[in-house]
Amino acid sequence: MNGNIINVTALNTVISSIFRAEEHLHDIQVAGEVSEHKIVKGHAYFVLKDENCQISANCFNCNKTYIPKVGESIIAKGSVDYYAKGGKLNFNVDSITPIGKGILALQFEMLKQKLQSEGYFNEQFKKSIPQYPTNVCIITSYHGAVIKDIKKTVRRKNDLINIFIKDVRVQGTEASKDIIEALELVDKIGYDVIIIARGGGSTEDLMPFNDETLVKTIFKCKTPIISAVGHETDVTLCDMVADYRAATPTAAAEYIAYDTELLKEYFASILIKMSKYTKRRVEEGEKELKSKLGYINSAMKLKYSSNARIVEQYLMKVINSAEKMQTGIEHRLANAIAKLKILNPLAVLEKGYWVMNKEGKPVFEAKNLAVGDSVSLQTKNCKVKARILEVENEV
Repeated sequence: MNGNIINVTALNTVISSIFRAEEHLHDIQVAGEVSEHKIVKGHAYFVLKDENCQISANCFNCNKTYIPKVGESIIAKGSVDYYAKGGKLNFNVDSITPIGKGILALQFEMLKQKLQSEGYFNEQFKKSIPQYPTNVCIITSYHGAVIKDIKKTVRRKNDLINIFIKDVRVQGTEASKDIIEALELVDKIGYDVIIIARGGGSTEDLMPFNDETLVKTIFKCKTPIISAVGHETDVTLCDMVADYRAATPTAAAEYIAYDTELLKEYFASILIKMSKYTKRRVEEGEKELKSKLGYINSAMKLKYSSNARIVEQYLMKVINSAEKMQTGIEHRLANAIAKLKILNPLAVLEKGYWVMNKEGKPVFEAKNLAVGDSVSLQTKNCKVKARILEVENEV
């Protein structure tokens, strides 16, 4: 028999010291479902369990934190402790955070914590959204009300943005797979921004947007992503990883649709300010030049009176040259403004011309078209889709 005999107190003390020394068992967060809950003299005693295991837990002075109910899923923060006197293992809880009832809420919270710890939601990785996008792709159901709301909102302020739609399922077990495949495809095309959108729904309806693979696919995309899923109170993992989260699909449309009329007014005001500034600088320069030339003329007359007339003639030539320079600058500014008006894409459309786009890019030559190609045609008041039936390269 081994001669090293210890009593129960010594054994339990050693066990307790081992638990206290293990850092991984302190200040940790444990998710589980509450069962066998009771409160005695202000202290809560309950069991925290999942589908495989359970652990006894207690929360002293439980009024300082959230008090859960039996069957509720929570996240308990605290430390594992071995109570030497009673020989019991407990999880001493400092704070409790509710995460709702049911396995879906628990799975969501655990996946969110995992992805957050891996850095998928960090602000430093988020791309900026272009201020003036031209080509925007919407990933959503083509048959839902969402796409109609987005189009209506954008067109209220902007006729220049090209809207492309990638039809996907936004509900059901296969929805996340559809969205992932669509993202991988459209990210290669080179759109200015991609919007992932769907209307509101229950927690179960929005589960495709809490898919781990979808989160990682969004994170890898080169194109800036806007998430517009559900109502303002709905928060999905898709929202958290996206470069920008819009409260609703309509809010996403408002965010990208810059006002073209205000933009034109802004550029016109800039041109006017440039013209006035240039004119003022020329006038100031002319005034300063005349003052200095007058001083030189007076000095020259005093010192060289016999050559004063010749000097004055040269001075007048300099003044005339300055005046011609001012006139030339004003003419060039007027021409530049006129050219800007001619190059305005809306002005071209008002003359009756059509703009042709293929796969989001303008078509300038017949050699870029083939029979069977799908194209979009845009004029001042409408936009139509067409298919090429015949191509004649020489007419």
